[in-house]
Amino acid sequence: MSLIGLEISDAGIIAACGTAAKLLELDGNALTSPGFALPQRDRLLLGNEAEGKAHLFPRQILNRFWDQLDTEPLDQPDKYTPQNHAEIAFHHLSRIWQVIQKHGDEIVLVVPDFYNRQQLGLILGIAQELSMDVKGFVPMALAASSVACPGKMLIYLDVHFHRIDVIYLQQQEQLTIEDSVATTGKGLIPLYREWVETIAQEFVRNTRFDPLHQATSEQELYDRLPAVLSHLQHNSSMVFDMIDTATSYSITLKRDLFTRKAESMYQEVCRLVEMMRNKHGKDDPAVALQVSHRLNRLPGCREMLSTIKDSQIIELDQGAGAQGVLKLWQQLSDQRNPEGISFFTSRPWHLSDLEHGMVPLAEKAAETLPTHLLYRSIAYPITEKPLTIGREIDAEKTGVGVYGNTTEFAVRYCTIELRGREVVLDDYSSDGIFVNETRVNGSMALKLGHIIRLATNGEPLQLIACLNCNET
Repeated sequence: MSLIGLEISDAGIIAACGTAAKLLELDGNALTSPGFALPQRDRLLLGNEAEGKAHLFPRQILNRFWDQLDTEPLDQPDKYTPQNHAEIAFHHLSRIWQVIQKHGDEIVLVVPDFYNRQQLGLILGIAQELSMDVKGFVPMALAASSVACPGKMLIYLDVHFHRIDVIYLQQQEQLTIEDSVATTGKGLIPLYREWVETIAQEFVRNTRFDPLHQATSEQELYDRLPAVLSHLQHNSSMVFDMIDTATSYSITLKRDLFTRKAESMYQEVCRLVEMMRNKHGKDDPAVALQVSHRLNRLPGCREMLSTIKDSQIIELDQGAGAQGVLKLWQQLSDQRNPEGISFFTSRPWHLSDLEHGMVPLAEKAAETLPTHLLYRSIAYPITEKPLTIGREIDAEKTGVGVYGNTTEFAVRYCTIELRGREVVLDDYSSDGIFVNETRVNGSMALKLGHIIRLATNGEPLQLIACLNCNET
């Protein structure tokens, strides 16, 4: 029996399986499948394919079916549109299940906390119709939680297409969801729209070219936005080019501009955190914020969260819910109802050990920056000068020459460098680069122990820390 953890979010469904909790490709080569649907005459486009045409057919695109999962009839512009949100969710989950079912025969569903009993029942009905052997439901905040924080209020933060989640977790022998609030109207969809309009305004102001004048150039802005956000997460600015009728236009995008446009959403998150602290905390306690990858990757978000008094920020990896539920399933299965499908409201939490001075290795590793990159038993120092990884390294540059099929590896595959208190990888490849088997999208902050793999079958390179930062 093989178990699959399936994390449900309209911003991207994610699946993981195996003892190492590896993320699975489930939408083409992508590790996430966003909640987009586009009805057409001959078929229903879903996930990344639908998102890639969302602004070519704005009146037909559907992106609320996971957020507002129900059986209420939809306003149907034509006969090709599905009857209701549940029907669209069925088609989306069916498409994903066709891809991932070869990896496992049992499913644990990781779901947002705002789903009610009726919505959970709809998901279960959809899963049973697809012959998915569902073993249980686990709220995302419980599944994703990774580090116990004695003496602090533990709060989970997440963002979806149309809402923000702020969840207070009570830490005792069991970790339990004590309170939650979901704010609608402030999510990724309106924020992405704000940022795309900002880019378009910069083009108009500097070049008089308006990318929103045509649907194709508007769609291009949305398609390229993830790479822009990834770059600006670690850099203060970037040059952005677009071509229209053989004419090239160029502007400089500044990180501060994106942060200002998102400020109202970030302030709302901070307000909700303070509301939780005032409601449940005694004597104004310190807070530990577990931040989902969806929220953490937004430029300026971490800086805004750091302004919260007495706060510790814990960055969660992509797919933390899907991976986390696999790691704790054996403990959860001891609590499950043998007569049916369980919905877990708590999970084991070894807080008592931590109170006696035992600090988890994950927390220790998070405090230690990698100092070297290990490849074929040689440790290459990581400094503020970019360390280039590729097939051919110039004598004047610092780099790691990788081996293997020369048609597979690029001359310059990626660079790694120290930027302040972060070690950052910038991807320049076309074949793809993977960190802990997760494909990098533009740039990524690296942590101690991360494994880098070039392309799908390249040799591993590992982030390590040496006692003497100057040794090689």
